[in-house]
Amino acid sequence: MTVFLLLYLCADATRTDCQVIMADSWNGAHAYEQCTDVVPGLTKALTEPNRKRHRFVCEIQGDGAKPTEHKAQPAFIHQSFRM
Repeated sequence: MTVFLLLYLCADATRTDCQVIMADSWNGAHAYEQCTDVVPGLTKALTEPNRKRHRFVCEIQGDGAKPTEHKAQPAFIHQSFRM
């Protein structure tokens, strides 16, 4: 099993306009547990306002599946993300 740690960078707290970035990955029987173990620390490292907008997600990928790739937004959004 392969598990990807994905970071959802969102424009606001509604989390409707997000970009997905693969942050890390694990393989093996305990991959999901390894991923979920790091999420609380990473979330805590975000500033309070950013915790409301951004999130870390562990996603299990099946055989032959590829991680969700970073998708460019159709319109340019000028925004600074501070973590």
